[in-house]
Amino acid sequence: MKRMQRKNFDDIYDEMQNLFSEFQSMGKDVTSMARGVPVDVHEEGNKLVLEADLPGVQKEDINLRADEEKVEISAESKQEVTEENEKYYKQERSKRSFRRTVKWPEKVDADTIEATYEEGVLRVEAEREQMEGRDINVE
Repeated sequence: MKRMQRKNFDDIYDEMQNLFSEFQSMGKDVTSMARGVPVDVHEEGNKLVLEADLPGVQKEDINLRADEEKVEISAESKQEVTEENEKYYKQERSKRSFRRTVKWPEKVDADTIEATYEEGVLRVEAEREQMEGRDINVE
């Protein structure tokens, strides 16, 4: 029975590794997905807008890198809570970090990328890349 359980566990483990590899090959960061860092991408006129919820993260702790194809977000938040009364002392520390790469649904003009952070929401926006036409002589 133990040998059979071990084999089943190994099969499940191998399948999970395969799924993680597939997600990463599609540009998905499995660790941030597991930690629940929601990201939305939507259109606003000629712009594409990415919004990410980063509650508890300070603006200066956000690292952002973006180009015409993708946005890379990484951040770290630290919190310390201390409570005291006459007989009881408690101090808790938490640390959370993540990294996530999100592909734009289409190419954007990298020179127009801007980011703001307000009330725990990171907003990154960029204009869609304009494909300018050119006159063609017919011969």
